Amino acid sequence: MGQPAQGRSFAISPEDREILVRLSRGHRRGGEPLRAAIVLAAAAGLSYAETARRLATTRPTVATWLRRYAEEGVPGLRDRVRPGRRPRVQDADVVLRTLTAVPPAGDTWSSRALGVDLGLSNGTVARVWRRWGLRPAEPAAFRLPGLPDLALADAYLVGLHCDYRDCLLVLAAGAGAADAGADCVPPIGGPDDLPSASPSALADFLAMVTERRPGVRLHVLVGGEETGRRPAVRAWAARHGHLVRVAPPEPTWTELAAVAAGLTAPVGGRAAADLGGTLVTALHAAWRTAWFRDL
Repeated sequence: MGQPAQGRSFAISPEDREILVRLSRGHRRGGEPLRAAIVLAAAAGLSYAETARRLATTRPTVATWLRRYAEEGVPGLRDRVRPGRRPRVQDADVVLRTLTAVPPAGDTWSSRALGVDLGLSNGTVARVWRRWGLRPAEPAAFRLPGLPDLALADAYLVGLHCDYRDCLLVLAAGAGAADAGADCVPPIGGPDDLPSASPSALADFLAMVTERRPGVRLHVLVGGEETGRRPAVRAWAARHGHLVRVAPPEPTWTELAAVAAGLTAPVGGRAAADLGGTLVTALHAAWRTAWFRDL
């Protein structure tokens, strides 16, 4: 479709409207909430100038995002990753480096040594450790925030699903779970390799998890209370005895997913952090993503 004309309302699909309304509820000083609000305002027939005034932005900004929406739809409003670079997920970098790499001197990372290694201040490193409940001297005791019952030292990532409405991270624990996936670990590739684009529907994802891990009790971390209350999720968890918990507001669900992927991968050190970064890149690049360890 062409770029919407100033002052003329234009039609948007019901699906797009649902996504845009959801996005626009965030803080509108910048980012995706502002962009969604721009499109909704223009769809209601507001001029560029009036849209800019109401949303405390500029007319060029309004024009830019309306053009992007006209050319690419809702996905065009997402943040774009610069070619050759992955998004910086500072918390995940710190956590993964702490737990997967050997410090240059001694058996345990100090905040100062890790800060030098990552180019951060020791105060920043210490704050990340506190936020994640991470004790460098006790790596085996680390639990993913939101999943206090699961030791990641004895767990692996079964799969994940994330779309504009629901995000789920599914892990399995115990030696049996690890053995089940030992012979089917995917190669560590670029953003085009992880995750895959299918299945896109939440119900399909839950069904595939059941098919691939029958009889295994799973730990599920969802990205919001609304997802945890969905009838499909509640019925699936009750039927198979899975444990569902809601991720805390901080760290974000995406950061938690990056750390889970890095810590449960069959690699260590920098490669683990790179896998977490690859996952974050893919999550930022697509509205609907699903990935399974044994694809």
